[in-house]
Amino acid sequence: MIRSQQGLLRSLLIAVLLLASHTAAIAGGRVAGQVIDASTSVPLVGVIIVVRSDTTVAATRGTVTDDEGRFALDLRDDSVIVDVSLIGYRSWRSERLPLMAGQTVLLTVPLEVDAIALREITVTPGRFAIMGDATGSRQALSEEEIQTIPQFGEDVFRAVTRLPGVTGNDYSAKFTVRGGEQDEVLVRLDGVELVEPFHLKDINGGALSIVDVTLIGGIDLLTGGFPAEYGDRLSGVFDIRSRHPEPGHSRAAIGLSMMNARALIEGADERRSWLISARRGYLDIVLALMGENEEIDPVYSDVFAKYTQSLSPAHEMQLSLLHSRDDFSLVEDDEDDSQTGYGNTYTWISLNSTLRPNLLLHTTLAAGHVTDDRVGNGFFGDSGEREFRIRDDRNVDIWSLRQDWSWEAGNNHLLKWGADLRRQQARYDYFSDQRLFLRNADGLVTDHQDTTDISSDLSESTIALYAADRIRLSRKLTVELGVRYDDVGHSNDQLFSPRVNLAYALTPNTSVRAAWGLFYQSQGIHQLAVEDGESGFHGAQRSEHRVIGLEHMTPAGIHLRVEAYDKQLSDRWPIYRNWRDDIEMFPELQEDRIRLDLAGGHSRGLELYARRDEGTRLTWWVSYALAQVRDNIRSFGLFDQVYPFDDQIAGRFDQRHTIYADVNLRPTPHWRLSLAWQYRTGWPYTERLMGLHTASDGSRYLSLDLGEPLGADYPAFHRLDARLNRTFQLAGGSLHTFLEVTNLYDHDNVSGYSYWIDCGGSNQAEDCRLFREPDYWFGLLPSLGLSWTWELH
Repeated sequence: MIRSQQGLLRSLLIAVLLLASHTAAIAGGRVAGQVIDASTSVPLVGVIIVVRSDTTVAATRGTVTDDEGRFALDLRDDSVIVDVSLIGYRSWRSERLPLMAGQTVLLTVPLEVDAIALREITVTPGRFAIMGDATGSRQALSEEEIQTIPQFGEDVFRAVTRLPGVTGNDYSAKFTVRGGEQDEVLVRLDGVELVEPFHLKDINGGALSIVDVTLIGGIDLLTGGFPAEYGDRLSGVFDIRSRHPEPGHSRAAIGLSMMNARALIEGADERRSWLISARRGYLDIVLALMGENEEIDPVYSDVFAKYTQSLSPAHEMQLSLLHSRDDFSLVEDDEDDSQTGYGNTYTWISLNSTLRPNLLLHTTLAAGHVTDDRVGNGFFGDSGEREFRIRDDRNVDIWSLRQDWSWEAGNNHLLKWGADLRRQQARYDYFSDQRLFLRNADGLVTDHQDTTDISSDLSESTIALYAADRIRLSRKLTVELGVRYDDVGHSNDQLFSPRVNLAYALTPNTSVRAAWGLFYQSQGIHQLAVEDGESGFHGAQRSEHRVIGLEHMTPAGIHLRVEAYDKQLSDRWPIYRNWRDDIEMFPELQEDRIRLDLAGGHSRGLELYARRDEGTRLTWWVSYALAQVRDNIRSFGLFDQVYPFDDQIAGRFDQRHTIYADVNLRPTPHWRLSLAWQYRTGWPYTERLMGLHTASDGSRYLSLDLGEPLGADYPAFHRLDARLNRTFQLAGGSLHTFLEVTNLYDHDNVSGYSYWIDCGGSNQAEDCRLFREPDYWFGLLPSLGLSWTWELH
């Protein structure tokens, strides 16, 4: 089995990279001025000023206006373009302005009032715009930050754990939102739902995502109170949009890092565009560095292709393909062996139609094929006799037709409605046979053979309908009322979900947002727990969200967010869990496998977020979250026994205090240093206890028993990650290099404990003692990478 690492990465050599550069002086000057309201001449506070250079690629700087509407920037370029923007006003752009050394260009910029289009108003609290345009909402993480902040594996699914309310761990790209489970986040790519979109699922559910960061154009992350067009998830939405190549340009890129090699090629003209992205991983090298001595061979790859064609001024068609494949083999020292393989393939065609200037339609026809294959054999180390064998072969096919309509009935009225029709087929073929030595009720050891053999073919349909009415009741107040209906055939669920969202603009730079709604999550047709002996689906889980938030931009350019939330959970499914939290290829065969029967629960918290990314070469953001997650347990089961419990315990991802602090320093346009520090309260775990018992024949024996479920906490987790980026300008392109160090001060963050009983050679039970040794998350881990991008002619 793959076990938690002990003394993880302590034997790594420290990589040292010596970098030196000289930046030639460039003649430049200063741009200064004042921004005013065009009709009243009143100075405007908090206006965003962005300066773009024509001599330095990607060299953009900015600031915001002060209490008197004034701004000033010292520059080293010979000419610049100035962009001026403020929510509620029309954006303004200057002509190219020549700069002379020691001189100041003075501007007076009158901005005209321009109400935001109703469809662009953000009415959802807990929304973070990532990489793309942030119309109606401030950007949380820009494309440049995603590419330069520390993130093991260069995976955007890992990068978003720097945001409040989102957490993950070192081994998995799966993240959780506000204390929920890892499968409670809806993941979409260009409107198509992705089922378990992860590579290497044997490692904590997925070590990396199958969506390469190079193909992403933008992301909306919703952490609560999301609108009616999103459904069938309890906690959050991760809505990804693929990138659109710029018309008139074509480019290619290749990249190489310790995790993978990647390539991208794209191009576009005025009527069509195309993009192909491919990636091949070699994680076996990384695992070797982590100290794995077993024969291990993980291989993964993915490819994405997209072609977009303008059929007419009113219709645009897109053809897309996403495919991934994983093969993982492991032979351990005791001759245990396992082979797993996972595949994801999605194809879709979509049509964007502007039927009228105020009537839009998006139609998507999609097909998906997901496969999981696991085979393994285990042997007792002392005798060589077979301990277990397992064969697990399952696949799912999904066909879907989705339409999303929106109609602007007026400047203050927007209607949205849509439908999602799906036909799903699933095939399960599972067999496991395990030899267990268990003690019976009399305390005597019995030789027990446990066999599970389930085959099933399923074919069902699902229907989802939604409608929402967004009304601007005044210039400051916007309300959206929504409702959703889901009919899920395989679980016999008929679900009705009302939603309410509102946004109130206290000032041009201050908004209050609130949301209430019911959210359901049905058990997916691919989620039947045949490995734990289940043959039927459970009814949908329910969550009631209450969220309120305040967002404000200060005159100093600091973006502030405060948000409070409360999630009430009910109708929950049983959860199968391994108390030790070890990484296992076949977790259902482990002796610490337990079933929790949940009665309900809650998650509530307060999140604070501050960010500044305008004005200087220093960008920073910091967040603090105070949270509580609780599960109500009716009973728990171990092997064939059920034990009443009827109590409330901490949720698995309960972390009372969380702090993130990030700093990005850009001393020159070509250098960037990013530091990311985090602290969180340790997750709860179940302590192991040594028990001394007497069997019916009078013999005495020791056992490792479970303590209070999730009644103890690991030590607090904290670490500092760093990444140094350097960009070199080459003829027709650029070369980007980075050096990243995870856990810069090599702090031992406990991920779990290994327990054993040592009697010191004595035959007396009274002489035996229980010992434990901690396992750790990543220690000091350096990594390198580079990418080369160039224009095609």
